[in-house]
Amino acid sequence: MTTQTTASQEPPTAQTKLGFFKTRRGRAIRENLTAYLFLSPALFIVFTFGIFPILFAGYVSLYKWRIKQNQWRGLDNYINAMGDPAYIFFGVIVLALVFVGIRAAYQASKRAKENELPYYTPLLSLIPGIPITFGLVQILLAAITFFAWEEAIEAGEAARLGNVGLGVASIIVGLLISVGTQNFIRRMAPRSHKTVPDFTVPAVTVLLTLGAAYVLGRFTYLTLLTSDRFGIAVIRLSYLLGALAILVVGFFIWRWGSQQQSNFKLILSLIASAIMIGGAVWLANIWPVISMDSDPDFYQSLSVTMWYSIATVPVQLGVSMVIAYLLYQPIRGRAFFRIVFFIPYIAPAVATAGIFQAMFSLRGTSLANQLMVLLGGEPQRWLHEPNAALSVLGQAFGIEAAANWQFGPSLALLVVILYNIWVYVGYDTVIFLAGLGAIPNTLYEAARIDGAGRWSIFRHVTFPLLSPTTYFLSVISVIGTFKAFNHIFVLRQSAAQGTVDAASVHFFVTFQRASRFGYATSMAITLFVVILTLYLIQNRIAERSVHYG
Repeated sequence: MTTQTTASQEPPTAQTKLGFFKTRRGRAIRENLTAYLFLSPALFIVFTFGIFPILFAGYVSLYKWRIKQNQWRGLDNYINAMGDPAYIFFGVIVLALVFVGIRAAYQASKRAKENELPYYTPLLSLIPGIPITFGLVQILLAAITFFAWEEAIEAGEAARLGNVGLGVASIIVGLLISVGTQNFIRRMAPRSHKTVPDFTVPAVTVLLTLGAAYVLGRFTYLTLLTSDRFGIAVIRLSYLLGALAILVVGFFIWRWGSQQQSNFKLILSLIASAIMIGGAVWLANIWPVISMDSDPDFYQSLSVTMWYSIATVPVQLGVSMVIAYLLYQPIRGRAFFRIVFFIPYIAPAVATAGIFQAMFSLRGTSLANQLMVLLGGEPQRWLHEPNAALSVLGQAFGIEAAANWQFGPSLALLVVILYNIWVYVGYDTVIFLAGLGAIPNTLYEAARIDGAGRWSIFRHVTFPLLSPTTYFLSVISVIGTFKAFNHIFVLRQSAAQGTVDAASVHFFVTFQRASRFGYATSMAITLFVVILTLYLIQNRIAERSVHYG
């Protein structure tokens, strides 16, 4: 008698493989693999166009790079740009990395405690975390040095090129060990816990951040020890650290005082203000000595960028909020005015900048000079004027004391600020209108029933509920001003003596015209860290002041 295998029957091995994915654990693994498969294109795009350029820029900044990679410079490009404060700059980065690593370890231990696991449980994940971290480092090194293989091999530095195959193999080994470690942790967990947290990602985070902090900290320390001006650098850094310590102490006193509920709050606030003002004055007085060996053009570009952002963002957001509030009212021709205000934003930046250049020409017949004469002032050089705007305009209207007002943005930069406000007010207005439309009308009706007027409604209803929109616009506006390039490059004039050259313009000139790729990239990395710090500060403030409905 012969037996026939039907089509519905499967070999035992196939049934075993399929049966594994039908279990609860198998389904979870299959779902995770499917999710990562769908996420892989997005992760590839984020790494290729987001993370990789930053890492490669950091690699370029460590070399003298003119068209192609030349000799190793280490941190010299940063030190030549920032001077001795560069050591503080990298010290702060090291502290930030240590903070991230300690925070990840603390959160892992907290999760272990919540799941009634032994305190040493997260430490077990360091076993698979080591090969995974090693593999990631190998892949990152291979990606960063992708365009410098020939130069590295010629210089006898092939070890720093990384190895993709070794990296992938290490990650696979680490993941396999992670599965075994997770099973061991699951056996230690109480039976009441159906799911047990995986501590592999926190372990890799701790290893990466603390390892990077150690390498960067040791590298910075050795660079300082071998510096030709070690003695004077230590003295300058001690003065700078003293000033920064005073500012930090004042800030924490202010934070502590703001949490008090008695009259002691006012006293602490006054003490903190006095301490921070004293620290700021001391820092301003010693800064010329501290930054003596730095690149003055670099700090001037940062100063221009700071003034540009400070003078632009508050006015831009304030004007656009008022316009949006007015356009939200039931007035005739709202659609027309919305289009009119949005036109400067959608128009080509080069064309609108050219129009502004003609409007603020130094000729007496320009629109700006005709307006100055009409108001009783004198014609100005506008985009060709490097002196402070307050001083120049004050003297133009007969204020003799204005000759001593040599602070703030230059008159040329003021024109650029006006251009930025004119262009982006329309965009911000449209976003504010969307935010106003998201506020429920029932809140307005309830406020009117309680007898609130228009100002009270705006202050206690509209403004707080617009805080998410305001936060979003403030973040992109600050980042946009720090990255602004097109219109500044069109409006800049050599007669302005660099008082219009924001950081991005100065970096471009150094990179493109001077062909100092490594030096320009080091300055760009510095600006990136500044922008990231500002974003983190804004995000921290938003946690306390932004109201999401």
